[in-house]
Amino acid sequence: MTEKRGLTRAQVERLTKGIAASHVEKKQGLSYMAQHEVRAELTRIFGYGNWDSQVEKMDFLWEQEILHGELGYPAKPKTGNPPYYRACYAASVRLNIRDYWGNPICSFVEYHAEANSVLPDRGEAHAMAITSVESYALRRAAIGLGDRLGLGLYDGGETKPLVVGTLQLIDPESPLYVEKPKDEAAPAASSRLQGAVNNTSEASDASR
Repeated sequence: MTEKRGLTRAQVERLTKGIAASHVEKKQGLSYMAQHEVRAELTRIFGYGNWDSQVEKMDFLWEQEILHGELGYPAKPKTGNPPYYRACYAASVRLNIRDYWGNPICSFVEYHAEANSVLPDRGEAHAMAITSVESYALRRAAIGLGDRLGLGLYDGGETKPLVVGTLQLIDPESPLYVEKPKDEAAPAASSRLQGAVNNTSEASDASR
């Protein structure tokens, strides 16, 4: 019996879908996919236990102590005028993907640096900075899996697919290829993908 290995057609089709608009949030005018939605979508597509993330490196960069009334932060009538705190960390996070049978499929590493919002508790400031930078790095690693995990958002915040489709689904040499009846029209996404491939080939030939 042939050993089963690799992503299924259903998984690949899911990855090529655009991001759900309800999963998109905005911060300072930039669109992003919330960390909990990234984790939930990874589980929906790959299943429990078939993905994991690892913090490969976490570096403390700086800490800032801000007295009330400094740098635009309001003064508070508290005894001793205790300060606010900010901390900044840089981290690299690796995202590992496995198929349904536990075989490694791919791995993505991404990096981010992040400082927390000011907080009155020094420990909480560091804790928030650490969790925030890990969250951002994980989300950046996940975009390697395409539109469903937020890749299209880097195209001006678009939720429609950027990849559109993949040759894995329409190339007869692919193990995921399914031959359709000759009288059945090809899906629009596949047609657009094939058109893009043809245009690229023509441009390449013309440049020779």
